[in-house]
Amino acid sequence: MKNKNSVWNFYAPVYDLFMRMNRPAYREMYGMIRRAIKGKEVLELATGTGLIAKNVADAAEHMTATDFAENMLAKAKKGYVPQNLEFSYADATFLPFDDDSFDVVIIANALHITDEPRRVLSEIRRVLRPGGRLIAPNFIHAGKSGTAEIFSKLLTAAGISFETKWDEAGYEKFIEGNGFTMISHVVLNASIPLMYAECELKDAPLKKTYSLFDKLPDTPDYKNWVPNGMIAGFCAGTGVLAAGALIAGTRKSGAGKAVSAILGAGALGCGIAAAWLYYTHDRYSYTGERKLSKQIIEGTAKLVNIPEGGVGLDVGCGSGALTIACAKRNPGARMIGIDRWGAEYASFNKEQCEYNARAEGVAGNTEFCSGNAVKLDFDDETFDAVTSNYVYHNISGTDKQALLLETLRVLKKGGTFAIHDIMSENRYGDMQAFAQKLRDMGYEKAELIDTTNGLFMTRTEATVMALRGSTILTGIK
Repeated sequence: MKNKNSVWNFYAPVYDLFMRMNRPAYREMYGMIRRAIKGKEVLELATGTGLIAKNVADAAEHMTATDFAENMLAKAKKGYVPQNLEFSYADATFLPFDDDSFDVVIIANALHITDEPRRVLSEIRRVLRPGGRLIAPNFIHAGKSGTAEIFSKLLTAAGISFETKWDEAGYEKFIEGNGFTMISHVVLNASIPLMYAECELKDAPLKKTYSLFDKLPDTPDYKNWVPNGMIAGFCAGTGVLAAGALIAGTRKSGAGKAVSAILGAGALGCGIAAAWLYYTHDRYSYTGERKLSKQIIEGTAKLVNIPEGGVGLDVGCGSGALTIACAKRNPGARMIGIDRWGAEYASFNKEQCEYNARAEGVAGNTEFCSGNAVKLDFDDETFDAVTSNYVYHNISGTDKQALLLETLRVLKKGGTFAIHDIMSENRYGDMQAFAQKLRDMGYEKAELIDTTNGLFMTRTEATVMALRGSTILTGIK
């Protein structure tokens, strides 16, 4: 769940208030749960302040109640706690329990506010024993009515959004589609409304042990070439410098005014940089209106052709976008993406690449590993295709044409290459001469494609976004 502990400080008392306001419905639910868990080994996820656990635990053989918010657990541990109940920390998307550990799992009023409900259910399936039960009471969306609408507004004000809004039929369909059979359900209170759902684990082959980062994503997340932290840093710098300028400006001395002017100029510069970064971030975004990154990735991938059973290499794969695009275009081949995943792009990592590959359905023909573009850890003529996108201009202190030759070294004779970067003369030297050099070396084809002439972007966009000189070096070895 993506909400922070501070948000749950607001959520927990509001949630408890609604539970207490609807005691008859919850008393009915407690009775249902107690009957279902009698003499069983039970796990509760997202226990919050432990209200449900404390009311039903004595019916179980043993009950473990977990939450990912440590401050909520601290509150749960206060007051009366049945002897067979223990509280512990756990993220519902990565449960620290072995397969087949519990007879019953309870998750109440939490699936609608997690951004990975399918992943949560996959983990529940994993830790349940054969024939195990899932008890999943959940708020359901029944239009704008009564306390449900008030509750939703209170949570929104606290920064908690309903990631998923199910109606009664939709919730049952979701449960049934993720490895469970709903054996009973009832709407306990039409004004909230709360739907009690008791489900049985299917025998279907959905149950599986997942690794720590083996999520079940609905959509890929390729992040953004402009890190959020960079924007936040310049915004913070603008605020600090502006405040300093105002304070210095209150001094009547000439030195104070000079300092104020310097700090003010710094604040203006930071503000302009923050605005520019925000603009480029929006243009690059995969979910924004422009989707420039997506256009560039897919356009470059069109030039990468790999024979059936062949292997391609993506140098500097970042979040895996180009590797995955090439794998989708060449389903009979395999793509390997390498990157050093440095601190300057901390949100790009191997796990994110693998997550995206699963989301795009190409996990079976993609692989990601650490690597250095300056010296590739592969023999000559290893790959049937090589590609890269906006990588080499970021590598300082190295001749860019030498980097290109290092990449082409591992390409087989007859293999295709498509390398996109800011190939301005001051960075790369004379690229027309380099393309001719490749042809003189026996390359079947080597050409340069300007991508700022409307292919990927206009010249104005390239200038504004500091992408002038963007070019693809492509051909056949």
